[in-house]
Amino acid sequence: MPQQYLTLDRPALAPTSEPVLVFLQGGPDGVPRTVVASVEQLVYGKIKVPYLAGYEHFERRVGDGSPLLFTWTGRTKIAE
Repeated sequence: MPQQYLTLDRPALAPTSEPVLVFLQGGPDGVPRTVVASVEQLVYGKIKVPYLAGYEHFERRVGDGSPLLFTWTGRTKIAE
């Protein structure tokens, strides 16, 4: 089963959803270190952030006391 990532390339905030500030660690220098996400986007613990001609993948670190810290795990290119 392929891993599922939720993309932060457009606002996905539901009217009843509060925005959540997520901290990103690692990845290319130009990737923002914080992004705003919705609670729904955090359910899977994996997000991807559009950057240049691809996506930067981040996963939530579990058990370190930082539930909103996501660590860079890799990059994929956008299919053309």
